[in-house]
Amino acid sequence: MRRRRPLVRRSAVAAAVGLTALACAAVALGAEIGANDDTGKYAPDGGAVFYAQMAALGLRETVITTRYLPSEPGLIQDEALLDRTIPLALAAGLRVSLAVYPYPPREVEAGLATPAGFAAQLTALAERYPDVRRYVLMNEPNQPAFLRPQFDAAGNNVSAAVAGRFLAAGYDALKAVDPDILVIGVGLSPRGNDRPTAPSNVSTSPVRFLAALGRWYRASGRLQPLMDGLSFHPYPKSALDPPERGYPWPNAGFADLDRIKQALWDAFHDTAQPTTVDGLRLFLDEVGWQVDTSALPGYTGLENVAVTDEATQAAIYGRLVRAAACDPDIGGVDIFGFYDDTPRDSGFQSALHRLDGTARAAAGAVREAIAETAAGRCRSARAAWRPAQAVVGATRPAVAVAGARVRVEVGAREGADVVACLLPGSIAAARATAALARRTASSPGCAGAKALPSRPGRVTLPRPRGLPRATVVVRLVAEANGEREISFTRQVRWPA
Repeated sequence: MRRRRPLVRRSAVAAAVGLTALACAAVALGAEIGANDDTGKYAPDGGAVFYAQMAALGLRETVITTRYLPSEPGLIQDEALLDRTIPLALAAGLRVSLAVYPYPPREVEAGLATPAGFAAQLTALAERYPDVRRYVLMNEPNQPAFLRPQFDAAGNNVSAAVAGRFLAAGYDALKAVDPDILVIGVGLSPRGNDRPTAPSNVSTSPVRFLAALGRWYRASGRLQPLMDGLSFHPYPKSALDPPERGYPWPNAGFADLDRIKQALWDAFHDTAQPTTVDGLRLFLDEVGWQVDTSALPGYTGLENVAVTDEATQAAIYGRLVRAAACDPDIGGVDIFGFYDDTPRDSGFQSALHRLDGTARAAAGAVREAIAETAAGRCRSARAAWRPAQAVVGATRPAVAVAGARVRVEVGAREGADVVACLLPGSIAAARATAALARRTASSPGCAGAKALPSRPGRVTLPRPRGLPRATVVVRLVAEANGEREISFTRQVRWPA
């Protein structure tokens, strides 16, 4: 998502807030709640008031951005501002996470941004700020606004491999300075169109980006992880959507976190890169529902997306905090942001505070939810997630006999490759499935199709001559992981 711009804020907080902040920040949570906002970095006081406000709500973390600009090698961006703001954030009892990524994308595309240069910048950051123990590397590399190109001339994803090389170099550099630094990777956008020839916003869906990243990782022969945690940005498709409404596969929102966990496992299981099955946690370090600011002073421009109202936003944020506390795989949630941006058209108005520093209802809702979920309590704890071993949501095929043809239709809740064959005679399921294992879509009596959640796989098979009955056998193989498959058999008979 768009990174926040420097803003001058008009707000004041009593000095007593600092003491309250430290008390609130001491509450232990299953998922740490924070805000992703650079306002403190640019504030005239270095963010002292800003961070005190954050901590007073019970927030535990602030995410601050510093980019790697290859055109300015060896320079830490905003170094003087970071020197001033990081100690103030830490003094307020907040954990500081630095979000670092190569920018602008044209310099990456031109080859000016290199993994070695990225690693050198991260080494400099880690040595200069030893009290910063958490880094988020890359930012929405499945979007062309942050990484180009997304695809090569043949339509194959290439952005994941580029991101992988930067992640690997960054991980190694940070661990060399301090092995205890937590490296959080990727910063995935929740959406992508997977259309190399799209007229605009040529992008990659998060599920397919992770699959491509896994393929690159396995082919690279790397024996070290890329990351200790996965950063994901579960913005809603529309601010009018509740958090329980997700995206169609292969995109994903807050309601679809199991889809992201599955994609991560499909990509990296049985490698040196952990998944949520063996300890990796998800960090939702950008999430927000934009609200209507049309009646408020100070904002500029016209809103270009659907927006919700402040009461609905407050209810949503409260549910997000409570749900995160009940998911053991979530390590943190960061609202984007703590103060609104000024421009409606190019900024974001999803914060806990309005532009003038006054608190929205969402601020109180988040404070209450944090207090309720203190010490790991939640209303309905989730069972530990386990990866699917077969195609998710595969349905038994519908088979229709029409003259000399047999039509087969089969669906799934994820992308899957379908092979269907018509075998002469009535064959037991185990034997038919074994026979299908030796056949492909181009084998005699077989055909192939693609099944998607929005479009079932459909094939037409010719009827064997002179036989009154036959066996239809269908195999679905998950697009994201060829080891996950499922087979079905159906007996068919022709009218005399």
